[in-house]
Amino acid sequence: MSLSIKDHPFYPRLAALPPAQVATWVLGATPIEAAEAPMRKDAFRCVAKRITGGRAERSKYGYNSDTNGEIARAMEWAFQAGLKAARGSKD
Repeated sequence: MSLSIKDHPFYPRLAALPPAQVATWVLGATPIEAAEAPMRKDAFRCVAKRITGGRAERSKYGYNSDTNGEIARAMEWAFQAGLKAARGSKD
């Protein structure tokens, strides 16, 4: 019998979320590219905590976790946000 993470009662807490969605917990409606440096740092820290905390929580209940994939997606998101911010500051 294989377990599906979607059957777990804490699935919303265990599910991987897009980095942009997690960043809104810190930034609200402000896009990451327009945020002040300390707020951006707090948003990135929140994303990292969500990834590592989610991995620990999934492992605790015996579910697989693609932590490397989540980190790679978060890094790509941060890189793209940096490119957008740099393009915006040149205008």
